[in-house]
Amino acid sequence: MNYQRAVLFSGGGTRFGMYLGMYAALEELGLKPDLLIAACGGSLAAAIIQAFATDAERKSYLQSEEFYRFFCGHRLTEQRHLGKLGWYVLKKEWDKRSAPYLEDVFDRYLVNMEHDLSPLLPTLNRPFSEEIPSIIIGSKMLFDRSEVGERRGERKLYQKILMGNTNALSNVNLDSIQIQGENYGQSAVAPTIAINSAVTLLEAVRISMSDMFYIEPIQRNGEYYAGGAIDLVPVELAQSLAAEVICERKQSYKLQEEGLVRAVLGFSGNQRLQDIDQQFRGIGWIDTADAAEQLAGNYCKKGIDWRRFEITLSLPASLDEFATAMEAQWNYGYGKTLELRMA
Repeated sequence: MNYQRAVLFSGGGTRFGMYLGMYAALEELGLKPDLLIAACGGSLAAAIIQAFATDAERKSYLQSEEFYRFFCGHRLTEQRHLGKLGWYVLKKEWDKRSAPYLEDVFDRYLVNMEHDLSPLLPTLNRPFSEEIPSIIIGSKMLFDRSEVGERRGERKLYQKILMGNTNALSNVNLDSIQIQGENYGQSAVAPTIAINSAVTLLEAVRISMSDMFYIEPIQRNGEYYAGGAIDLVPVELAQSLAAEVICERKQSYKLQEEGLVRAVLGFSGNQRLQDIDQQFRGIGWIDTADAAEQLAGNYCKKGIDWRRFEITLSLPASLDEFATAMEAQWNYGYGKTLELRMA
């Protein structure tokens, strides 16, 4: 093995602080990872960890004016109206087919996020850390806007892409990390995996945070890239690189989340979680299945304004309120990690 211990940050909306609390607890337990593997929102937490040398500095940045402005700077698009994206998502919940069409993820999304994060997060605008090797999960789109609405057939539409620290990527054996099983056989995910070491840290974060119908994909060098939802728990990758693997035991996908993954990527997210439980042993599990309940009010959450008939986002009203929410996230991740259990 190339590394002693890898930890997986699997995303989960805007619960960035939870992962920093996890990392602090792992250090305290003498289980500091020497490889980070991150997807979606977890990639932003990985960037913060790489940018600072101590947990105190990381927490301070998490509660900073810069991070607060980034967190609250996103606005909903016209798709917030329930007659648009809301109705569309509802239809996808009940359609059990595996990505029958090429979905419009180019223009149908809920939140505007800048493609270039460097002006918003200048403190994090730095190279991948050599001291804390990291790999970030994203996906390359294998179709373009002109093909939206076409029938997919057996065509593959998305390819998993690994971005990150050059040395870490050089250790990846692509032949040993493909996801096996019927769940992916008829999916829209290509069996081949790509490596891109030319992507910068913040580019990788922005790519990974793209989320179907939530945050738009981005264009880079004439190609489109989408998010880390293609593989939120890349256990195959982690076990191929590290002797020990630590990751979250996440809550099941909600009905609408499951429907969107099935509609766009063509596999079942919940089946993937079940397969991991059944097929992999020797993993250290941090149980975050109750995160949504325990952290209610301490992260950005979607709601519905029935009077306006539109989706809403709950955002902190002040820096103090934001700092309190990040503290709650940190403490939750820290406490859950102290209860770490090995399978």
